[in-house]
Amino acid sequence: MKKCPFCSKLLQVSAHHCHHCSSNLIDMDGNPIGKPAEIVIAPELEKLELGIKISITVFFTVTFFIIGLIFSSSILGMSILELKSLSSIFFHLFLLLISIIGAIQLSPPVIKWIKAFLG
Repeated sequence: MKKCPFCSKLLQVSAHHCHHCSSNLIDMDGNPIGKPAEIVIAPELEKLELGIKISITVFFTVTFFIIGLIFSSSILGMSILELKSLSSIFFHLFLLLISIIGAIQLSPPVIKWIKAFLG
């Protein structure tokens, strides 16, 4: 969708004239008239993009947290689900916080790559 440069109503991207204000959007040679029309993202696409961003961030958070739990059990000898001591609880909370920060840092480049890949 794009906006009419004269009345700002939404039109199809391929529109040659505005059916709201009856303005021509291109001249006889096919050149645009008026200020360039801006491309508008439909609200449904914005919601879909937000859902994809949240899904990717949650995926990376869970993945990093599980990798951290495996690391802590194999390298540090900590039990994965043992929360008997205060230090173990703090370690798991710290691991969750680091996982969230890592996912937030990694998600934007992945989303940019997906947008470039899909066109």
